[in-house]
Amino acid sequence: MAPTVSINLCCYNSKKYLRETLDSIVNQTYKDWELVVINDGSSDLTESIIKEYIDKGYPIVYHYQENHGLGYSRNEALKRSSGEFIAFIDHDDIWLPEKLEKQVPLFNDSKIDFVYSNFYKFDDKGKRRLVSKNTKQEGNLFESLLCLYDIGILTVILRAVSLKKLDKLFDPILHLAEEYDLFMRLLYCSQAIYMPEPLAMHRVHSNMSTRLYWREFSEEIESVNNNFKNIDPSFSKIYASALKCAKIQLEFQKAKDNMVQGELKYARNCIAPYKWHNLRCFMLYSVSYLPVSFWFLLRPIWAKNTFR
Repeated sequence: MAPTVSINLCCYNSKKYLRETLDSIVNQTYKDWELVVINDGSSDLTESIIKEYIDKGYPIVYHYQENHGLGYSRNEALKRSSGEFIAFIDHDDIWLPEKLEKQVPLFNDSKIDFVYSNFYKFDDKGKRRLVSKNTKQEGNLFESLLCLYDIGILTVILRAVSLKKLDKLFDPILHLAEEYDLFMRLLYCSQAIYMPEPLAMHRVHSNMSTRLYWREFSEEIESVNNNFKNIDPSFSKIYASALKCAKIQLEFQKAKDNMVQGELKYARNCIAPYKWHNLRCFMLYSVSYLPVSFWFLLRPIWAKNTFR
């Protein structure tokens, strides 16, 4: 019989953290799952680690391929998933033990296609913080998420059949925002539930793709948002407020990233049009006139990161 949940895990040179990720899956209190692992051309010990867990008898569907990138790999995982629901985890993240047990029952409501939760961000020193302070939300969440996107893919479970609503799955052209693109297209036509309880832990480290390629990441998010304007001629008017909010969030993020790189003038140009939007924007704009060392002293004020 097919499992209830297919867990999608895409790997590339993942040996450093992979065992922690796999242990968090096999230790779930909810046991009716399969793990679909796509090895995207790893050259380290990733495959041998995965085979250790296969040899232990865990229900793992394993596929090795030449390197094609994350969007392509996510689609390969979906093709091999037989569960009624699809869950996602990346190779350096961790699930809390009751994640699946607490989320799966929410799909008893047949109108719900998408469930996600709060999560922790943590570093290798063990420091962690909550990502969101939102209360529980339910229904059509597209507009609120267009304004302020706080979904972590490691918390998402979706109804597999809901993907048939879409004209395509993950876009392999996108290197960093492929999940944002698919999730927002699905949420545009689906009902969702957000759980304020943190059910997973997202590891923050220097080799994260969104840190290494932060300029491209911002450009992809902006491109995806622009694509939505082609869905309906009235889209820009209907979602004008949310689109403005999304633009400010994106420019704020660009400014922060440039501050970290010491590119103060570029950071200032990003945030200048929105410096009077709120206190955070004004403070960031003001700090851009000071030596970059001041930014690192004040950085905890902007600890919450919308897109990462």
